Amino acid sequence: MSTQDNPGGHRLGEAAHYLERNSKLRCAVGAQGDEILEPHYLGVGEHNLNYWFIVPSKGQKFVLRINIVPQPFHDDQVAYEFGALQALEQSGCVPKPVFLDNSKSAPYEGALIISFCEGDQLDFDHLRPGDLRCAAQIMADVHSVPTPPNCTVFRPKDPLKGLFEECLQRFAAYRASGFEEARITRWAESFIAAAEPMTHTTCPPSDCTHIVNTETLPSHFLIPATSAAEADANETESGCFCETPGSFVDWERPIIGEVAQDVAFFLSPTSTFWDCDYLFPIDQVDAFIADYWRAVDGRFERGSFDERFRAFRMMTALRSTTWFCKQLPAFKLGTSHMTEKTRAKFPVYLSDEFMDMLARDCFSL
Repeated sequence: MSTQDNPGGHRLGEAAHYLERNSKLRCAVGAQGDEILEPHYLGVGEHNLNYWFIVPSKGQKFVLRINIVPQPFHDDQVAYEFGALQALEQSGCVPKPVFLDNSKSAPYEGALIISFCEGDQLDFDHLRPGDLRCAAQIMADVHSVPTPPNCTVFRPKDPLKGLFEECLQRFAAYRASGFEEARITRWAESFIAAAEPMTHTTCPPSDCTHIVNTETLPSHFLIPATSAAEADANETESGCFCETPGSFVDWERPIIGEVAQDVAFFLSPTSTFWDCDYLFPIDQVDAFIADYWRAVDGRFERGSFDERFRAFRMMTALRSTTWFCKQLPAFKLGTSHMTEKTRAKFPVYLSDEFMDMLARDCFSL
């Protein structure tokens, strides 16, 4: 694979130098003497570069995760993510945090070493029997971890209202950009009007106690084929579908909030269509939610989930719509970094056909 295909490939030398020279890192992963830790490109996102490497003397695989651009509400992105992984480690479904480097000598904005998680990325275009049950169990297992008293994860006052205000800010930026289109504006305004009443509902404090990922994209779920097969064969009415359902990776912006936010994001057509060509069927949503609560198996109360799920489903669709509105100038001018896949998807998200589907399935318009 060429460097052009791998946006992080041209930084392999920097990663190799870091793995070679950082003695504390080498001690943390158990590297012996001068053994070589060779980085291999794993993936790149908006905020991080990821490389995997093996410690030869141990045969153990790790991930080097380098932060390039911090998330907006973080002063220290890598420390924030490291703390979230520490809090969730007992779930057995997230990468194990191994080493944190937020020093001035760290590459770019800081680096993490985390354990390498095996499994196949969840692919809605090629779903295997049992994949969705594993995803439901992974979320249930993570959400069931008690939030420690000293947890460093951000606890917003009102997660739902915060999302709505974020959407309004994006929409205002779009309208001030000089690239406003009347058709798109009409759709967005109708969605905003439908979602606004939802912000007047409140969440019981007992429901806002879970560490939630907030970006439950399918590519963040790694599911071994054997786990999917086991989950498909297990017809249990409660409890776990399989012993090791897989892993939940990418913990850039978790918060302490409501489980409904993660479940709604996962099931939203705006989420599934981002990585695939799949729109989660509205008539299958209830079945997934039923599997999720079977996997929770009484570890926490359902509370106001059903009402808040509908609200977060709307807000997820509105968040997507206003994000594309804000990015419209960059898309038209070609001034923003986008993969070819994203560039191809962009006009679809803002098409009348896609908007009409969102109006019907997410906003009941």
